[in-house]
Amino acid sequence: MRNVRAILRRELIGSFGQPIALVALAVFLGAVALFTLWFDDVFVGGVASMRRPFAWMSVCLAVFAPAVTMRAVADERRTGTLHVLATMPVTSFQIIVAKWLAAVILVAIALGLTLTWPLALAWFGDLDPGPVLAGYLGLFLAGSAMAAVGVAASSSTESQVSAFLLAVVATGLPWLVGYALPLVPRPWLGVVNYLTFEYHFANLAVGVLDSRSIVFFASVTALGLRFATHALEQRRLA
Repeated sequence: MRNVRAILRRELIGSFGQPIALVALAVFLGAVALFTLWFDDVFVGGVASMRRPFAWMSVCLAVFAPAVTMRAVADERRTGTLHVLATMPVTSFQIIVAKWLAAVILVAIALGLTLTWPLALAWFGDLDPGPVLAGYLGLFLAGSAMAAVGVAASSSTESQVSAFLLAVVATGLPWLVGYALPLVPRPWLGVVNYLTFEYHFANLAVGVLDSRSIVFFASVTALGLRFATHALEQRRLA
């Protein structure tokens, strides 16, 4: 745990020591505000609900998570500092977990900065806190899974741009498939539906605490971290 804390601290200092984290947070909040107020004014419908803001936040997370993870391992490989880490008494898994935790903290900060939305809706109407809490849980789990996928993408290339694009495709595709289910053949509908991010997040966004959704996001996170660890081990051996 000491190694993980040390690398985590280094990652957070590096993120906030450069404008990367602050710019990503500003763009995320700006995009959420633009979508929820300009394209889909949540205060016009007359119903105090976070379902639409949550939907837009999830879309923005699919870009935010790759943005804050694209340099996680790719930058280490590009600058050669990965060789320094390879000589230290720290495992590849500890490195990956620390970098993933740093991204998860940024996801949590981004979501925390959006709490003004439910507070504003609760001020103007009768907002049910149950779906709000479940929705934020779904966003956090989805963001954590996306962060793991982003770290995995970053570990597979030296280019931050390539890592970003790869992670955007890997995280965005499960959302897009969820909105294209009418095109899926009926025999495959159940399986494809279960494998989409949109299905599991939609359940949590309406206040349904389905353990299958929690297991799904946890499984995606574990697979992403496992892939990233394997890729990093191969790189360190090379």
